Amino acid sequence: MELTFLGTSAGVPTRERNVSAVALRPLQSANWTLFDCGEATQHQILRSSLSLFRLERIFITHLHGDHVYGIFGLLASRGMLMCDAPLEICGPPGLEEMVTTVRRLSQLNLPYALTIRELQPGEILEFGRHHIEVVTLSHAITSYGYCWIEAERPGIFDPQKARRLGIPEGPLYGRLQRGESIELKGQNIPPQAVMGPPRPGRRIAIAGDNDRPELFAACGPLELLVHEATYLQKDFDALPRKFKHTTARQLGQAAQTMGVRHLVATHFSPRYGTPEQMEAFVREIREYYTGALTLAKDFLTLRI
Repeated sequence: MELTFLGTSAGVPTRERNVSAVALRPLQSANWTLFDCGEATQHQILRSSLSLFRLERIFITHLHGDHVYGIFGLLASRGMLMCDAPLEICGPPGLEEMVTTVRRLSQLNLPYALTIRELQPGEILEFGRHHIEVVTLSHAITSYGYCWIEAERPGIFDPQKARRLGIPEGPLYGRLQRGESIELKGQNIPPQAVMGPPRPGRRIAIAGDNDRPELFAACGPLELLVHEATYLQKDFDALPRKFKHTTARQLGQAAQTMGVRHLVATHFSPRYGTPEQMEAFVREIREYYTGALTLAKDFLTLRI
């Protein structure tokens, strides 16, 4: 899979960062999924290799503007391009009222089928070889995280075992790796004879705004966690009003405790932007977290 960050700023855009949006695309497919759609996300898509014609589904984490205001222009542009592929938008309660009200008042008629699905805490959505679990987060309004979980994967093929059984290299190897039994010299050879034990599917979590990153422990072991790190701890402590966001230090502590393999910090306050400030985020997270660490920036693409 590929993750492409289309917006990594909190609240308002900056010269270097747009507001929240991240795309997920399986490498074997041109179709893709969008998580959040802040203002001007469609402009960011134009500057990427992604196509609105191939956008299948949008997951909205919560209804604050920096995560959802871009959806209306994106829907309209997709319509003006005469895209006829259906689109589904999933998110918290209130999403349908927001979208349908804007469509009605702006007379936005679309040439494609649009489905809006309001999700409930803990809901599980099945999509072929993966499913998505809805995680309720802690924020000023209802905010969700989404845990993308692959189906169990086949074990690793052992060519040495295959050679000991006299199996010639070629198509028979492929059949065994696909889980098929083969006949060879009157002997039935099951795939288990040359394949290792099944491997659990990867788990990738993408968060909305949240001041309790440890809530993702319910998802099980995470290959990747994409989570806000809106403030450095000293700046958060100095705020006269405590907003429900996560600091770099809190995120590092939680990710280490949960055993996250790769942590991606994003949703940085617009007060930050210099290399020195971003290095301070690394230092603060690294006080606790020892796994792979990435600070997201616009148009960064990660292969998983």
